[in-house]
Amino acid sequence: MYRVNTLALAIACAFSASVSAQSANKESLEEVNVTVSPLSKPADAVAAPVSVLNGDALRKSAAATLGQTLNSQLGVANASFGGGVGLPVIRGQSANRVKVLSDNLDSADASNTSSDHAASIEPLLAESIEILRGPATLRYGSGAIGGVVNVLDGRIPSEVPEQFEGAVEMRHDTANSQDAGVFRLQGGAGNLAWYLDGVYRENGDTQIPGLAIREHGEHEEHADEAAHEEEFNTDGYVGNTSARAKSGSAGLSWVTDSGFVGLSVNRLENNYGIPLGTHEHHEEEEHEEELALEEEHEEHGEEAVRIDLAQTRYDLKGEHDFGDDYWDKLSFRLGHTDYEHVELEHGEPGTRFTNQTWESRVEVTHDNGGQWRGAYGLQLSSKDFAAIGDEAFIRPSVTDSIGAFTMKEREWDDWHLDLGARLENVTVDPEYGQEKDFNLVGLSGALQYFLAEHQHLSLGLTSAERAPVAEELFADGAHLAESRYIIGSEDLDTENSINLELGYHHHNREASGWHAAKVEANVFYNRIADYIYAANSGQEDAESEFPIYAYSNRDATFYGAEASVQFPLSDSLSLTLFGDSVRASFDDAIAGQSSEVPRLPPLRYGFALGGDYDSWNWQWRTSHALAQTKPGAFEEATDAYTRMDLSAQYNLTLAGNDAVLFANARNLLDEEIRNATSLLRDFAPEAGRSVEAGIRFHF
Repeated sequence: MYRVNTLALAIACAFSASVSAQSANKESLEEVNVTVSPLSKPADAVAAPVSVLNGDALRKSAAATLGQTLNSQLGVANASFGGGVGLPVIRGQSANRVKVLSDNLDSADASNTSSDHAASIEPLLAESIEILRGPATLRYGSGAIGGVVNVLDGRIPSEVPEQFEGAVEMRHDTANSQDAGVFRLQGGAGNLAWYLDGVYRENGDTQIPGLAIREHGEHEEHADEAAHEEEFNTDGYVGNTSARAKSGSAGLSWVTDSGFVGLSVNRLENNYGIPLGTHEHHEEEEHEEELALEEEHEEHGEEAVRIDLAQTRYDLKGEHDFGDDYWDKLSFRLGHTDYEHVELEHGEPGTRFTNQTWESRVEVTHDNGGQWRGAYGLQLSSKDFAAIGDEAFIRPSVTDSIGAFTMKEREWDDWHLDLGARLENVTVDPEYGQEKDFNLVGLSGALQYFLAEHQHLSLGLTSAERAPVAEELFADGAHLAESRYIIGSEDLDTENSINLELGYHHHNREASGWHAAKVEANVFYNRIADYIYAANSGQEDAESEFPIYAYSNRDATFYGAEASVQFPLSDSLSLTLFGDSVRASFDDAIAGQSSEVPRLPPLRYGFALGGDYDSWNWQWRTSHALAQTKPGAFEEATDAYTRMDLSAQYNLTLAGNDAVLFANARNLLDEEIRNATSLLRDFAPEAGRSVEAGIRFHF
């Protein structure tokens, strides 16, 4: 009954909902082609559900982590791990099923290895973020079986600016006393274009309403354990969540009438803390006497675990326009990353993770003049991953993949057809042990019927496969930062996802009044055979005292709905209603085990009221998330909450240059928000009431 009612409520929300209310400014009305489609199509015309966050909307949402930045987007939740980590969850899928890209190439960090590993993406430097909800394996491979987040930053210019341009931004956030500064410069002359950017941010501990660690009834039965737990608890803030990060990029391109070729280099350094209390049992006996002798903050510093992350990334990108009646454009990408992070225990280096990657992509598009348009592509990648140290829980391994794909589309009358296929081979070769080899096939078809020029129905069917990754195959050991003992399985089978999607879209950018209403609604059903997940066994490892999580295959079904509708109440005022829901359960019944897939986001819905006037605009957004009462085996439920946010910005001119003053008030009700998607929901709630304010200059 719960499943039926939840889905019915989500579908009802589908015809009265939206991600966020956007002001009706000129920037938001511009039609932008999305790069997640190789065929240069606007998001409104893509059959798959695509969201684009850019312009003022991106600047308002931009935060220290990618998950926090995208948390208000339709069908997207945040898997937080304290203030330093926030990974996107798309329709209940995350980690190795959601591909995070930097300009269409893998971010190539270690964020899919463990929930405490941050993505090597700096949202404050993003120009645009594209979110593709649902399988995107045809173009991006096995790791995109649940969706794609593509962050575009403009590091490699594709054209020469007419004049020198730049922007500088400074902001302060009371949620964690964060100070951040960003700059972006670009220019060029003749055929040469260049680009520079940089960001620096630093913050203290996250401020919250109440206690960081949620108390449970069992603590009353174990007074000694409860007393020790209090040593690690904090009131009004989450201990050890300070962070410091800096990033810089430089790019250079040679641009001609028929295309461009360019390269860029980026350096990212990020040092952040793992919230207190997540690993106290591991350190309990060793530091009990020391903790009793020190002040509270010194205690926390003594047992604190921090992540010291660094990545250098090199990218080469080019495009060539054939100027031919049939062949359209050739594009290529080559990327190399040198990634590492060290888990600092008591200030000393502990386990060290490294990831050396190469990835290349070549695509060619064609158009035979009104019949079939299409693209052919080849993708190669190699990942050399290692964990070194006393608590290295993953075997070093090299993962190689090669994939070839084709995508075709055709229009006739009021119909539009999209077809695609991909063949891929993935090999995972551990330092010791047997190599694993997987052959994957992906197929996709989507049919759109245009009820009018700006209104269509779509029906899509996708079959996608995912190979198990190194940590799922070879993990065996305690991971201090996560407080889990993780066991992989070399016998894992590939996942196979059959995803059925029905959608409705209406958006007339040139209309006025009620005809300009923007409506998006999607209902999806996704059956995943041999779904790979780390099951909480309910048992503890004797040595580390961490709960044991073991990877296994189990058939699962995901289904849900998401929708939005934005009404223009007047020329300067708009109302947006939104809602999304996902439910998932395992298909089989196993005695003593839950049939619920763990850590799913709950149903949420709400509204946003936005105004846009001569020099300023504002938005009031309120959302309500239901309690997650089906968290999965041995997982904790989360309470319902209502979140209210208010943002405003004022445009002005200073010394002949454009400037913007902005302020964002978040969680105005000071609610205790614990994300159902987070492993740390019992230890690290989201920030309480806060205000972020800043100024942005354009010149």
